[in-house]
Amino acid sequence: MKTQIIQLHINDDHISVRDKMSWSQTGRILLVWPGKGQVLHRRLDLILMKRQANRMGAQLAFVTHDSEVRSIADQIGIPVFDNLRHAQKSHWRFDKREKTDLHPVSTHPNLEDMHNLLLPQSQGWLEHPATRIIGFGVSVLALFILGIYILPGATIYLTPQSKIQSMTLSLTADASLTDINLSTGSLPAYNMEVIVEGSENAPVSGSVTIPDKVAISGLRFTNISDREITIPPGTVVTTLGSDPIRFITSLQGEVAVKPGESAVLTARSIEPGTSGNLPQNSLVAIEGELGPDLTVTNPYATHGGTDGSVPSPTNQDIRILREHLIEILEKAALVDLQAMIPTDDTLITPTLKIIEIIYETTTPAVGEPGNQLSQSMRMRFQAQVVAGKELRNLVTPILDSNTPTGYSPIITTMVLERLTLPTIGEDGNAHWSLRAQRKLQADIVNNQAIHLINGLSVPESIDRLNRSLPLDTEAQIMLAPEWWPRLPLLPMRIQIIQPDIK
Repeated sequence: MKTQIIQLHINDDHISVRDKMSWSQTGRILLVWPGKGQVLHRRLDLILMKRQANRMGAQLAFVTHDSEVRSIADQIGIPVFDNLRHAQKSHWRFDKREKTDLHPVSTHPNLEDMHNLLLPQSQGWLEHPATRIIGFGVSVLALFILGIYILPGATIYLTPQSKIQSMTLSLTADASLTDINLSTGSLPAYNMEVIVEGSENAPVSGSVTIPDKVAISGLRFTNISDREITIPPGTVVTTLGSDPIRFITSLQGEVAVKPGESAVLTARSIEPGTSGNLPQNSLVAIEGELGPDLTVTNPYATHGGTDGSVPSPTNQDIRILREHLIEILEKAALVDLQAMIPTDDTLITPTLKIIEIIYETTTPAVGEPGNQLSQSMRMRFQAQVVAGKELRNLVTPILDSNTPTGYSPIITTMVLERLTLPTIGEDGNAHWSLRAQRKLQADIVNNQAIHLINGLSVPESIDRLNRSLPLDTEAQIMLAPEWWPRLPLLPMRIQIIQPDIK
C-alpha cells in the first residue's frame, strides 16, 4: 500500500499537521518526528491527529524516538517505528478505538463551569465589520497562496549523458566444460551434426592400352579320316596351354574335304589385340566334334592384331577430385550448420570434422577407359557451437565490474564483434578475440533534480540543471499554464521525463 510520509518540524502544531494530513490521498500516513526538540508531545495532539486519520479512512503511524510520544501512542493504539525502512516494510495495526484512561474523581463536576466551557461568551471585537473584512481578506489571500502552491505544473525533459563502454576479451571454447569460467574466459560448447552429399566431375589425365584390331591368318585343315568331312563356317581353333588364343574361320559357307586332302581357310582372332599375333604352327586344336577327323595348323604366322591407347584416370586424378569434393562438402556443411543454430550462437568453424563417410563411389576406376572421372560422396560432419546465452553470461559480469561510477548500462545496446577467427590451440580448444561494446547512461535521480529547481524561474532552472547534472543536451521545461513565471513549489507537480536510449 502507498504511504504518504510527512516530516514534522519543530514549529508544527496539531493544526498544521492535520492540514498536511488532509492533502494525503494514500491509505497510510507516516508522521516523522524531528531528531531534536519536542513537538506534539501532548496526549490531546495525538488523539486529534488520530481522529483526522480516521475521518480520512487512512492508517496512521509514527517514526520517533521520543519516549513520551511513544508511550502516549501505545496507549491510544497508534503504531510507532524506529525508522522509515521498518515502517514501510511492516504491517500496521489499524485500531480505531481510542484508549483513554478513566481516573475516578472524588468530587462532582461543576455544571456551571461546564456550561461556560461549552457555550463561551462571544467576544465583541469578533462582531466588528473591520474584523470580518480582515478575516475575508486573509481567507482570500490564503486561497491565493494555496493556488500558487498547487496550481502550476511542469514537465522537464532530461537527456542523460551517454558513453560507449568497450572491452576486448580473449575467449576459449571448451566442450568439456559445463559452465562458464570468468577467470580464464572459457565457455562450454555443444556439438552439432549435419549430413551433406554431392558429386563432382573432372577430366582424366592418364591413359590405358586396350586391344584394338584382330589378327588374321590362313588355316590348313587336313582330313585324316576315311570319309569326306564338311567344315562348317565359324569353326573355332585354338592354341594349346592354360590360356589359349582362339581363332574362328570365315562365316561364308561350308567346305568339304576328302580323305587325305587338305583345305586352307581364312580365320581371324576372336579377341582383338597383339595377343593374336602368333608364330606359325601355333593353332593346332579344333573345338567341337571335328577334332578326331581333322588336323589343323597355321602354316604362316598370324598378323594384324594391334593395341590402342585411350584416356583413363590415374590414382592422382582420383585423389585430387576426392579432396576437392571434400572441400566443397565442408563448406556446404558449415552453411547448413550456420542455418541450423540459433542466431545468437557462435559456430566454431575450425572444429568441423568428418564423423562418418556414409558412401563413396568413383567411376571409372584406375585402369578403366573413360574421358571423365566422377566422384560421389555422402558424409556426416560435426562442429562445436557456443551458445549466445553463455557468451553474454561471460561478457556481462566483466563489463559490469568495469562500469564507471554514476553510470548504468543500457542492456539492449550490447554488441559483440569477433576480432579474430577461432583457431585450435595446443590444448585442443578453440581460441579467438572478441570486442564487447554497449552504451552507458548517466544515473539521474528525479527527486534530486526536482529539489534543485522547484520554485525557480525557467532560465534559472535550465542553467542549474545543465550545470549540476550530466546531460547530453540542454534540459527542456514545459510549464502549465505556459504563462506561469516559475516552477511549482510542490514537488509532486513537477514531472521529469528521461527518453529511452537505444
